[in-house]
Order: sequence, then C-alpha cells, then structure tokens
Amino acid sequence: MIALWDNTAIVYAEKLTKVNRRDDMPNKFNGTVLLEDSLPNYVTADISNLEASSKTSIRIPASSVKFPLSKEDKKDIEILIKKFDNEENCAGLAAPQIGISKRVIVFAIPDDPALKKWLPDLTQTMPKTLWINPSYKPIGTEMHEDYEGCFSVKDVTGPVKRYKKINYRAFDQEGKIIEGQAEGFAARVIQHEIDHLDGKLFIDLVPKDKIMSREEYRKKRAEALKEKDKIEN
Repeated sequence: MIALWDNTAIVYAEKLTKVNRRDDMPNKFNGTVLLEDSLPNYVTADISNLEASSKTSIRIPASSVKFPLSKEDKKDIEILIKKFDNEENCAGLAAPQIGISKRVIVFAIPDDPALKKWLPDLTQTMPKTLWINPSYKPIGTEMHEDYEGCFSVKDVTGPVKRYKKINYRAFDQEGKIIEGQAEGFAARVIQHEIDHLDGKLFIDLVPKDKIMSREEYRKKRAEALKEKDKIEN
C-alpha cells in the first residue's frame, strides 16, 4: 500500500481487528480472510528483522490470475476493494499485502486541490481502479525522488526514486486489456503497487542510512515547511 500524507506518500494508520485465519486455501498466506463483517490484517515486515517475513506473501512473487475469474478470485477482489475503501488517505493497495498472493491491485489518484498543493507532481488523476496482472515500462530514464510509506512496513519512511513517466498494461475483471500512460504521483503509485506483486518493498530501494521513522519525517517536514513560509513571507 502507498498512502497519502502531507505532500508525500506516507503510511497513515491501521485500524483493523478480528483476525480469522484461512491459511489452507490456494494462494493464501496468514491472515487472508476474516469473519463476514471484518477484513484481513496486513502482512507486515519488521524493519529490524526482515528475514522473518521472507516467506510471506509480501516477499514472494504473486501468481498471475487466469480468465475467466473464478468464484474465489471474485471474492478475493471484493475483499481487496473493501479493505481499500476502509482505509483513510490510501492511494493504493496490492492483494499480497492482505495475504492474497495474486497479481491484483486497486488504487485511486484523487482530484483534490488541497492534495495538489502538497504534491506538485500530482498532474494526473485517476478514479478508483482495479487492475489484474498489471505491468509497466518506463518512458525514458528521468526519475523523481520522494518519500514513501507502506502498511506492510510499519512506521518508517524513506526517499524512493521512481520513473517519472511509464506505459502501463493491465486487465479489468472481464479480461479486457487496459493500456495507457501515467506520470508523476500516479506513476509512483502504480510502480509501488506492482513492486508488491513481485515481492518487493519500498525499503528495498532506500539506502539503510536514509530510512527514518514516520515521527522523524514529520519533524523534518514541519521544519521544512516553516523555512518555506519564511521565504515566501
């Protein structure tokens, strides 16, 4: 998951309870499905012991989804969308983050003037979108660095370089091909979520000495904003 916070992609908070494991099903890892009125917890990696998560769904490449969708696929997609809708400030979520090892993501890039104020690279908006078996290719070599956060790696952030423009390709739930281009923050979100499908986390792209706690980042960001206000005023 990539989340919106201030002017960057920083993890917000998780608020879910009532875990009911369903580990015995295909493509499932710990904590996939809960009681009917609940949602799955996140599969997480501990920054101090990354080896412990090496065999979980967030570290193993997810399986491609076949068409037509099976009843189980449709249920998993429904759960993923509900989980996404349940979060605040969430820009994107990948199925492996909730224990579903399938190549499915959901994301949204809102048309929010307040958000654009803090995200100068938010030049492209997209409605809530679900993609199956997505992939991308960079357009050119230009990259942009910004801070990212993720519910799968609690309470830390770090600067990640991503391609500024990409071509994407995916399928909708009917198996129809979706193709296009994304830039700026939209391209960042797509790259972040597809990384999850390949067992990669944003911290894999951040030098160890650049990883900081969310609280440290907040202080750093607050100081930067004060300096910016002084210059502008």
